[in-house]
Parts: sequence; structure tokens; C-alpha cells
Amino acid sequence: MPALPLARRRAAVGITAATVVAAGSIGAAPAQASTTPAVPDVPENVVTAYFTSWSVYDRQFFVKDIPADKMNVIQYAFGDATYDPATGAVGCDSLDPWADYQMVYWGGENSVDGQADTVGDNGNLYGNFNQLKKLKAQNPHLKVQISLGGWTKSKWFSTLASTPELRSAFAAACIDTFIKGNLPTGGWPEDAGGEGAAAGIFDGIDLDWEYPTAVADGNYNPSPADRANATALAKEFRTQLDAYGATTGTHYLLTAALPAAKSSTKYYELAKFAKHLDWVNVMSYDYNVASSKVAAHNSLFGYDPRDPNAKDPTWNTVGTVGYYLLQGVPRSKIVVGMGFYGQQWLRTGTKNNGLYTAYDNRGLSADSLLADSAFQPSFRALVDAGYVSADGTTGGAGYTVGWNILAGEPYLYSAAADHPNLTTGPETVRTVITFTNPRSIAQRVKLIEKLGLRGAMVWELSQDTDDHALMGVVAPLLD
Repeated sequence: MPALPLARRRAAVGITAATVVAAGSIGAAPAQASTTPAVPDVPENVVTAYFTSWSVYDRQFFVKDIPADKMNVIQYAFGDATYDPATGAVGCDSLDPWADYQMVYWGGENSVDGQADTVGDNGNLYGNFNQLKKLKAQNPHLKVQISLGGWTKSKWFSTLASTPELRSAFAAACIDTFIKGNLPTGGWPEDAGGEGAAAGIFDGIDLDWEYPTAVADGNYNPSPADRANATALAKEFRTQLDAYGATTGTHYLLTAALPAAKSSTKYYELAKFAKHLDWVNVMSYDYNVASSKVAAHNSLFGYDPRDPNAKDPTWNTVGTVGYYLLQGVPRSKIVVGMGFYGQQWLRTGTKNNGLYTAYDNRGLSADSLLADSAFQPSFRALVDAGYVSADGTTGGAGYTVGWNILAGEPYLYSAAADHPNLTTGPETVRTVITFTNPRSIAQRVKLIEKLGLRGAMVWELSQDTDDHALMGVVAPLLD
């Protein structure tokens, strides 16, 4: 694949994705039609974004705040895959019953339609699920999927995918809870939940197993067999969703969140796995995180030879897309992931304005939502703190905006930025923040359009500004 690095360098400096194809990076894979026949009421162009159940707490981002006119699919995070080794019981449960379907909206200020809930006469449904029901009623084009697992809730996937019996039970449990809408009872309000309480809210299932064969964040009993078992699990979900859909006259979506770069094939049989899905959401971000050797971009668009992982030419968005195509995943099934957040690096060196230099991140927090103390500050936080303008072009509060022409990504740098230091107290240190702005999002949109990919995926909605500076750039993909 000698043409890959050159092609990505060209893309990074503004050459269109069509040129990338001509250069041979992605053009090595011929245009492919989807292996799945056209299905009515399934979006041809996808703009999907995650809404997290916990957004309603400290982030105060509610379903009513979702820009439904700028997207057509919501990924609701997360459902919880459960297994009891003592009894063999298989479950597929709400991760947070209170936020999901029990939280009463006493006033109308946070409700989609401005109407408060009425305890005892609310259709057995409250919380986010009820608000999603209202949002869909106002936006008939909108689909909602339940995303299962994620980084912290993939513990039992290896077990649940390991045998035909467990795969069958797991798929059936997820369909029962989220597609049929049979929610547990016994909480408060007393009428919350019950048979069919959430029916019609979820239009499909998103598998977010992170990752087959790997321990990840506490996965139990990973095995080399996970790779093939993941494909078998997707097939089982597709079979059961189609069987239930035959009784309701509905095609239920089945998608998955898949990792970026060529390492993705360590975890998944990409083409075989994708065969059973409507599309795949490629997580083309988190290339460099807090464990990186040097201060680097979280989400590279193009190839930068200075990146600590530059030996891998797929270690960027363009390279990842090319690799997926070369592995036989149809372009009509590829949805490109975009992260609405950045990566903060403290006490960097001076070379390259701090980029690709050693750093020391003591004093930052994985739990903070504030720009001055978060490992991964959101775009919203950076704008709210005055570090950068909403259009991503002008810095403030002592920060200057830079543009890495190779990576195709912006960054902020300051020789003397103030931080609270959650360990030792306030201090002023040299700081670099790599992030994504409207300009870098626009490059991804152009790539999707030029290559005829299925669309875009966003993690996650609460990280955008109130005026949707980033989603506004993605939304034209719906046209």
C-alpha cells in the first residue's frame, strides 16, 4: 500500500477526496453496492449521533435539546448486557432506569412538548424514553436505536456470544426489552414500566462491543474465538430482528460501533460482520489519548508522519476508511465517526507549539466537564470557556488557534494557561489542546460525499455548542 501515505498527505492539505481515490489510497477498492437489498423506511444518507442517558444530570442536556432537524438517527447510550454466572441468566437491561423511564418531568421546561408529566396517567412511561417518544412524534423522519455495551459495559459480551444458545437468549432479551418495550416494574412511580411500555420507541439495535478478543475496560473472559463469535452474534440479532419485523411489518435497524485503523481486524471479521448490518459506525477518533507518548491529535483526518503511531498508515480517518474498503466493507455501509471533543496536554515542550512533545498531565480529571481541568474537554466547554470562537478560528483567554496541515486538525496552545490542578492547587503551565472544529468536520463531510459513503456518526450531542456549530456542518449530508 505504498500510495497510502502520499494520498493522505494530499487530502490533509486540502485536495478533495476524489484526488485521494485517484492516488490509489481508496481507489484500490472498486465502487461497491450494498449487499443488503434496498429496504423501505431505512435512511439512505445517515447522520447519526449519540445521546447519553447521563446527559440529563450534570450536563443538563435533555432530549428537547437534540437538533432533530440536523440528523435522522439517534444512538441512545447505553443498554446493559448482563449475565449471571451462578444461574446462567441472560439479560439486556436499562443502564439507568431512573433517567431512562422513571424520572418525572414535573414541569414543562425540560420537556419536548412543554408539557409536564402526570404521575399515574402517563402511559407507564417517564424519563428519556417518554421524551424520545414525543420527539419522534414531532419528527417522523427520526429513528432511535439502543446502543448496547460501550467501553464500560462490554463485560459479558464474550460470554454471551460464545455459544448458539447464549447468542439466541441475548438477542431475544434485547428485543424483548427495547424493541417490544417490556420494561421492569417495581420502581417509582409505581406505574412506570410494564409490558409494552416502551414499544415503538426504538427502531433498532446498535452493538457496541469494545472489543472482541480484548480485555478493554474489564471485559470478562475474552477469547480468540470472540472474533468469529462476534460475526455469529450479529447474524443472530439480524435473524431475530427480521423474524419479529415480519410480524410487525417493520425493518429494524442493526448497526455496530467498530474501531478505527488496521487493528480493527484483530477484533472483527470486518466484511463478514458488516454483511449482517445496515451500516457500521467507524469510531475514527481516540487515535491518541491520555496514555499517548507525546501531545498529539485525538482525531487525525490525514496522515502526519510525526504522529507517534505514524508507522501505521491507517492511523487517521482517511486511512481508516481506505482500510475498511480494502477489507471488503461496502462504501454504502461505512458511516464515519466524528468526536465533538478534544485532548488536553499540560507542561509540553516548545517545539511545534507543543505538538508532538513530551507532556505531564498531572492535575487533570477524567470526570471534569470544564475546559481547564478535563482530560478530554468538549468543543462546548472550549467555547464556553472562551478558549476558541464557535467557528473554531479565533482563540481567547491566552490561547492561539493553530492548524496542522498534515493531520487536517486544529489545536490550541498557550505558553501560560491557568489550571486549577485538582491535586496540588492552581498553577500556570504551557498547554496544548487538540480538538475538532467546523473546518475539520467539513473535511470529513467532503470525504463522505466524494466517496459515496453512508454518512456520519457523532459522539456525542451534549458536546456541541448551543447553536450546534458542529452538527450544522454535518447536517447537509441529509440532503
